[in-house]
Amino acid sequence: MKHWIHRPLPHHEETNVVFFRGTSLDALTQRLLDQRRRPLAYGKGTEWGVLMHDMFSWDSGDYDLPEYGRLCPAGSELVVFETQPCTAKAHGPSFQYLRDGQLITNFSFETPYHRGGEEPDLLLPTLTAAHLARPADLDRDDNEERIVGAVTGFLALPELEMP
Repeated sequence: MKHWIHRPLPHHEETNVVFFRGTSLDALTQRLLDQRRRPLAYGKGTEWGVLMHDMFSWDSGDYDLPEYGRLCPAGSELVVFETQPCTAKAHGPSFQYLRDGQLITNFSFETPYHRGGEEPDLLLPTLTAAHLARPADLDRDDNEERIVGAVTGFLALPELEMP
């Protein structure tokens, strides 16, 4: 079985996985629909919920990411995994963590040592412990799974059971 970061839903190549807390599934769904993104699947855990949605808008030519800050009202958090940012160019996944509508930290899985956001080094101890913080650390085939494991462990995200 492939890890969910490679293709979280069968028959949907370009799917973003969004973990959320502090906001309701209904509110998050409505805000996604307002940005013309189709929710595809969801689940609710004890602390975090998860929603998967089409990466691209149903409007022709809208290939930008949703404005996740608008999806994350005060008192809420979002963890976003963009699983296939550009299949044609073979770019790796990316990650964003937002709190109260603000981007706290983000990075591409190809270069987790180049981080952005208000607290770019929030995950640095976790990435360092997982040997993912330097370019020399990224010489293995399972980097994407290890990055997901480090992030989900740090943020106590629920495991996704995928068929």
